[in-house]
Amino acid sequence: MHIKRKAMMILSVMSSVTLLASCASKPAEPPAYDASKKLHIAAWVAPPPEYISSESYRVMSESGIRVAYGLYEDVDVNALKALDYAHEHGMQYMVRSRGIGSLPEDELELMEGMFDQVVDHPAFAGVLVRDEPGAGEFDRLGALYRKFKELYPDKLFYVNLFPTYSSLDQRHGRTYKEYIDEYIEKVATPYISYDHYPLVKNVSGTDIREDYLLNLEIVSQAAKKAGIPFWVFIQSIGYWTAGTENRIPEEADIRWQVYNSLAFGAQGIQYFTYWTPENDNLTQFSDAMIDRAGNKTPLYDAVRNVNEEIARFESLYLHYNHVGVQTYPTEGAPGHLYIEHRLESFAPIAGVKSEHPVVIGAFEDDDGHAAFILVNYTDPAKNLTNKVSVSLSQKYELLQYDRHGETRLPKTKTYEVELAPGEGKFVALLK
Repeated sequence: MHIKRKAMMILSVMSSVTLLASCASKPAEPPAYDASKKLHIAAWVAPPPEYISSESYRVMSESGIRVAYGLYEDVDVNALKALDYAHEHGMQYMVRSRGIGSLPEDELELMEGMFDQVVDHPAFAGVLVRDEPGAGEFDRLGALYRKFKELYPDKLFYVNLFPTYSSLDQRHGRTYKEYIDEYIEKVATPYISYDHYPLVKNVSGTDIREDYLLNLEIVSQAAKKAGIPFWVFIQSIGYWTAGTENRIPEEADIRWQVYNSLAFGAQGIQYFTYWTPENDNLTQFSDAMIDRAGNKTPLYDAVRNVNEEIARFESLYLHYNHVGVQTYPTEGAPGHLYIEHRLESFAPIAGVKSEHPVVIGAFEDDDGHAAFILVNYTDPAKNLTNKVSVSLSQKYELLQYDRHGETRLPKTKTYEVELAPGEGKFVALLK
């Protein structure tokens, strides 16, 4: 009997040790999040009228684009066809309306019934009202939006704003910050959308616009203050206009723009463009994701690959609140790394060393779980890899998402990576 009790005690101790070992080895889990949250992934220039078909929208949907922005169709039979095919392939469609954009403030009643043909269609996302208005238009646009919201409360009234490199005349005399703040105050849509195309060519070769990060920062901070999301356009085409050549992007360029946008807290990724637009007297375009004859170009696969990449972590990313952005190096930094309100400290990160410039977007949820986005901020066309070492304030397990998929890394106080040209990584810190 004594021997039996002793054996049972030994078995009990062994079971306890096994249980403790099992608990100790159990990996940490990311915070609970709403998996239904998705980024607004859209594209300007849907298939034009002669190419509106089920096949065209199947191909568009397979690229990871969720909302098509019409350009050549208005509220007409072509838009109705586009809505049907968009719905068939799980997409939404934004109808262009030249009529609403030109309505004067004293004739708002003309908006009534304007969208009766499409308002009940399940793929109807909203209306493209105005692209790049000056601030002098904001009072009228605000009046239009209030009327639109009254008539179509669950539809999007879409306005897209100028970038920082627009002129004072284009913004009607406002500084860029004044322009953004005045839009929020007077038009007050529940989002901000803007475009900035940073990939350029000059006499010395390729370059990135010096005000690219500053533009992201200004809009990000204004959106945060207003409690609304912001959406940004990604340059997915080359074009030539007076005095400027924007180079044809490659996959690394697409990835670089998307991760920089996410590092500043963007909740919408919009591509300019999906279909190749027609040239005009001012602008000549290279082929976009789809050429004018309806054929895929290398940019199609580039965008699809990046969309598939961010889809793996978008719901987790959207769970966090954006805290701010750090840039490295902090001394002797090149001009294109400039932002006005660099985040001086982020508790989980004790220090950063890198061969070349990096951008770090800092995130935290309501329960104190942290995450960051790390981006190789060298011009992707320069083809520079970037060795980066991030010192952490304590040991964390890391949940890393990048172009290779999801990777769980064991507890460490040092996160060391080699970033390929244009590469970004989303990293959740698990205690």
